[in-house]
Amino acid sequence: MARKVCQGIKCVFIVALVLYSLTLVVSLVGVIAGGMGQSISNVASAFIYVAFHGLLIVAFLYLMVRIFAEVGYGSPPFSEKQANRLRLIAILALAFAILELVYTASMSYSIIPEVGYSIGINDAYPADSINLNVGMLAFSAIMYSLSALFRYAALLQQLSDDTV
Repeated sequence: MARKVCQGIKCVFIVALVLYSLTLVVSLVGVIAGGMGQSISNVASAFIYVAFHGLLIVAFLYLMVRIFAEVGYGSPPFSEKQANRLRLIAILALAFAILELVYTASMSYSIIPEVGYSIGINDAYPADSINLNVGMLAFSAIMYSLSALFRYAALLQQLSDDTV
């Protein structure tokens, strides 16, 4: 039963990965096309932000596909591979939070006021703000803790198998 559920969840994440990848490509083209007539530094900073943001999400979705595919193929869920994947998800979540923090800080205190003073990120605050995504930081800590638990469970499973 768990294998079928994991196969289904894997398929959902594959669809999400494909759709998001297509959206990312369209967004990157849109950033370039929308930047016609603007300074190269404005377009470059927007392009870099969208590209890094998108690649982090693509990597996250790919790791989720791999996690559920592994269990769907009958491999044990508590393994070193799964623990490493969960740790990588934690690192990606931390990188995501840092990317948002750096981007919003650079836009708020930008040398180019027309970019920094008119941008609204997340909740589109009317004033400049620096966004610290505490939810993503908490998610990163939870995923790192889960990776340690999975690593410990894999060790216990190995010790149990060696005993029998």
